[in-house]
Amino acid sequence: MVASDYLQQVQTLRRQLSSLPAVWQQLDAILRNDHRLKQGQLPLAVPELTVAPTLFLDLFQLDPTQPETALAHTVTQLTQVLDDYREYLASTYGIWSHTTPALIADLARLPGKRYLEIMAGNGYISAGLRHLGQMVIATDTLEWVAENETGRQLVTAVQAMDALTAVRTYGATVDYIVMSWSPDGVPIDWQVLQLIRQCCPQVPLLCIGEKDGCTGSSAFWQGAHYRQDRQVQQLNRHFAPFDLVQEQVFWVS
Repeated sequence: MVASDYLQQVQTLRRQLSSLPAVWQQLDAILRNDHRLKQGQLPLAVPELTVAPTLFLDLFQLDPTQPETALAHTVTQLTQVLDDYREYLASTYGIWSHTTPALIADLARLPGKRYLEIMAGNGYISAGLRHLGQMVIATDTLEWVAENETGRQLVTAVQAMDALTAVRTYGATVDYIVMSWSPDGVPIDWQVLQLIRQCCPQVPLLCIGEKDGCTGSSAFWQGAHYRQDRQVQQLNRHFAPFDLVQEQVFWVS
């Protein structure tokens, strides 16, 4: 995905559809988060990025002279732009989880201040925690550099270290281990969890992803022990889905 082309489409639609508040609010949220990420900041929450079933009729009422093909093309364009938002963040900034400052603030309120982040990517989560005074060891293999933007635009210091080595080296010294968007179908998350159970079972794994969806392995999701209480609910209060991905924080042991 070419970043400039995507943003140009968003800006063009923003001008064309400025009379539809629900639509321009969606597009403004995308543009705002692009600006924030350019500054090394976490994205803010966005409204649900779906096209209203009444959009075609709304467009017709705005300009009844437009042919139906033109109206349908606009609907298709908007649908594609909204659907591509998450892919745009991943391909342009190497950010996979839509982790907001509000979620980071909730993480920072947990008892204890020491975090190990594995698979940290460009370090957005670690940067957010460090900004709030938490002590964070951020690690990632940085092997994705050749494939996408993960690891190319570090926003904080990230040690080049694989997840298992990081857990062996630092796991027993921290209060929490954070793992965000473990690769889909790759059992490294299950290997990490088994290692935590062996070397530092007292340390919870805070896993951010989609259970039985587009992140992690089936072995992990089936073998994990989940804590489910008010504290976990509080962590998820700022994870309102904006697309088909049902992303959450899971407290795992």
